[in-house]
Parts: sequence; C-alpha cells; structure tokens
Amino acid sequence: MSDKVRQMTNKVVLAGKVAELEVRKGTTEKKVPYISVKGAIQFGEHKAQTRNFEKFVMEYSIKEDGSHKENKAYPKVVEWAEKAKSIAKTTYDEATEVSIQGAFATNDYVNKEDKLVEGLKIEAAFFNDLDGDYKGTADIEGYIQTITPETKGEDQTETGRLRVTILTNDFFGNIIPVKNIIVPAELKDAFEDAYEVGQTAKVFVDFVLHEGEAKPKKSGGIGVQRTTDGASYVEMILTGADPAVDEDEEEAFSKEAVRIGMAERKAELDKLKEKGYQGGNGGGKSISSASSNASKPKTTVNDEDIPF
Repeated sequence: MSDKVRQMTNKVVLAGKVAELEVRKGTTEKKVPYISVKGAIQFGEHKAQTRNFEKFVMEYSIKEDGSHKENKAYPKVVEWAEKAKSIAKTTYDEATEVSIQGAFATNDYVNKEDKLVEGLKIEAAFFNDLDGDYKGTADIEGYIQTITPETKGEDQTETGRLRVTILTNDFFGNIIPVKNIIVPAELKDAFEDAYEVGQTAKVFVDFVLHEGEAKPKKSGGIGVQRTTDGASYVEMILTGADPAVDEDEEEAFSKEAVRIGMAERKAELDKLKEKGYQGGNGGGKSISSASSNASKPKTTVNDEDIPF
C-alpha cells in the first residue's frame, strides 16, 4: 500500500452565540500584519454547550521573488472580529449569532504537573451568518484506530455504548487523533457488524449535552441544605456513518501511511515532553479571563511559529 494519503474530511460546524472573544493584532518578524481571534461559541441554551475556536490569518504572504500575495480572508476576519459581540461582554440577547466552519487540530501540551496532554482544538476557516438552528456537529473521516466497549465504575461495568478513535488528518497531512467518539447503545450492534479496526470510514457526530444529575443529600447535618448537581458536559455522539472502506481500496487511509504519520507525531510529542511545561494555560482552556472584544496590544510573532 502507498504511504501517500489524500486529505480526509475533517469538518466542524458551530452555530450559535459568541460566548467569549479575544482579538489580537500584530505583525510577524517579516512585518506582515496578522489578526488572531480566539473565542467560544455557545450552540445551545445550556452554558455547557460551548466549544472554543481559534483563527489566525495574515494580511498577505510573501513569495520567493519578494512580491505579496493578498489573503482574501484577512479583511473578512478583521471586519467580523471588530463587529462581533460576546455574551461575556454584553448579554445573551445582544451577543452576535454566527455559524463557524472549521476543522479539528491537535492541541498537545505539557501541564504544570509535567504531564503530556493530548488534546484537540477547533481551527475556524469561515465565519458565516447564521442560517438555521443552533448546533455543534462534525464530519470525521479517517482510519478506525480503536473500537472499545465503554465501561464505568470501579467494577468496569459496560454501559452498552462504544468509544471509537478515528485518525483523520489536516491540510498538511498531519495525523489528528479524534478520541472518544461515542456510539450510542441503539447503534452499537449495527456499528460492530459494519465497521472494524483498520478500515477507513466517515462518521457524522453531534455535540450532545449530558446534564449532570442531582447528587443525593448526605445524612445528618442541620438546618436547610442545598442539593448539588453533577457536572454537565458535551459528548461527541455518533449519529450515522458512510459505508466502510477496506485497506486495499484506493480511497483508504493505508496502514503504511498511518504508521509513518504516527511515527512523525510521536517524534513531535517527544520534543514537547523534552521541553516540559512552558507556562500559560496550555490546552486552549476557557478564555473567560481574557474575553475582551477590544483588540489587544500589537505583538510580533516569529514566522516559524505561524500555525498556517
């Protein structure tokens, strides 16, 4: 099998209200203006129905002959970022509605405990006017790496659901592991019958709210007691999938390509671990502590550190 692989479908859509927004403008070391936008979209009524996104775009690129190639996306991103209002800075009703289309990207870092964290982030590509309902969805195509029965509790009781990991890729061919795709109980048998590790498949996912259940009151105590709710969170729930593609078919993500890609990824992760904790919140966690709509002071970035 070839070690070459086509670009797999890797699409995320977040449609809802801008929950948080941080805008930073500056120039690269080559004096190219850029804009960096980090934010979060609330795609449902519950605050837990929120996902972060990032966008970095330069005004132009510099060709080998020194001429400039204008980036058509730059003025559009600048215009949107300057007009957008977030829930954090206004109110829910006043916040900007938007539909963001983007893709999963790796978000790996070493935390304060010097532990490597392998995470995901969403890199925005387009900011569109809202046309339809609020939603969070993903289309993920790639190599099925694992299919595991989900368990819970100390006794590892099976829940009737599956947890699936799919290796997709980005524009540059880098492997993006998408873990913890949940196959619900009602689709478990059909999924196990039609898909297996090593095949290539495209799955369709909804970001679904799991509301925390009220915890029982402890016995004893005095006076009025308050009940506490468990944490609410969003899961990636599989809603459907295209037919699987076997490894020997032309459209497959071959094992050889996966082997090479995972070796390259391991090398990059080893470099991260060697560097250790680099400070900051790493991992693209909540930006609420810096959620101003106003542009931050201009900063210079190294052109080699530019994400695109």
